[in-house]
Amino acid sequence: MFKIEKEEPSYFQKTKAKVKKPKESKAWEEIGEIRAKLRADILLEEQSLLCAYCEKEIDDLPENSNIDHFKTRDRFPEETLNYNNLLVSCNSKFHCSHTKDNFGLKREDYVKIVNPVLENPENFFEYSWAGDILIREDLNLQDFEKAEFTIQIFKLDSKSLTEERKKIANALSFSMKYEFPDFQSMTKYLLNWEVT
Repeated sequence: MFKIEKEEPSYFQKTKAKVKKPKESKAWEEIGEIRAKLRADILLEEQSLLCAYCEKEIDDLPENSNIDHFKTRDRFPEETLNYNNLLVSCNSKFHCSHTKDNFGLKREDYVKIVNPVLENPENFFEYSWAGDILIREDLNLQDFEKAEFTIQIFKLDSKSLTEERKKIANALSFSMKYEFPDFQSMTKYLLNWEVT
């Protein structure tokens, strides 16, 4: 996870001002015509084309990601059109928004999850060279439990994510030892790197 800085676009403000009942979950359907533009042009850009939770790269094909309501519309209908509640998540069935939304969270559980818009996840997590997500050792008990719950909710410790982070760590470690003649050479190498 990483910190996400958000700035609500004026066209989203204008569109949601026309919604009759903006504090209901049905309001999401009323802005259907701008959702794709919002996802591709603004939200993904704010997130540097990365999933808000696992940081996997997301291309701009709609089938590869979704606009996630951090606080789900069924539990928090009043947050449906809150711009700071909208994040782009990968469409993995094994982690991220899919597991969060199917976890059976109650309203009171959301304060126990690191929110990458309101908090800096770097204050909670670090990563090992082996690809493991680790909870920072300097946390108080409440923040430790919050970090632990966040990992559990989004399945950030899944084997597939750990292996992908390990692959990147290995490639970075190798690139520090080897001087690539240009960026394309390094990119080509990183894309073809085999996990060991």
